[in-house]
Amino acid sequence: MTLNKEDTKIFNTTMIAEKVVDGVQFRLYANRVFHVLLPRLKKIDHKTIQAGYDFLDENGGGKFYNIYQFGSFSDIEPEVREWAADHNGNHYTHTDAIVIESLSQKIITDFYLKFNRPKMPTKIFYNLKKALVWTNLQIEKGTLG
Repeated sequence: MTLNKEDTKIFNTTMIAEKVVDGVQFRLYANRVFHVLLPRLKKIDHKTIQAGYDFLDENGGGKFYNIYQFGSFSDIEPEVREWAADHNGNHYTHTDAIVIESLSQKIITDFYLKFNRPKMPTKIFYNLKKALVWTNLQIEKGTLG
């Protein structure tokens, strides 16, 4: 799964940086949206998280509105799910939008929301455009509140 550069127009802002590490596409936009595209069968582990953090640090660091877009059968290691839900471990996140493709991913993400109870606003979507609408609302709330 890839998102062509011309398709990034749906973000309605400028892409300021892009990097591919081990098949994972990291993209950063001017409005502080961090878009991560995980290819089919990829499992996020601490190495993937560190590559994302290195990318963010190379581009100014800080907190971001994350959109994780999972290809079919891609997943997150259980210890990474636990870490991601904890404010003490995860200092880079305002919000998490998770875009999934399958029922099995829905079961895993529902379990994540109920069991790990992330401290930051987190929502699951089957569609990138809907994830962007929600993320943009969160950005608006962040600037107003």
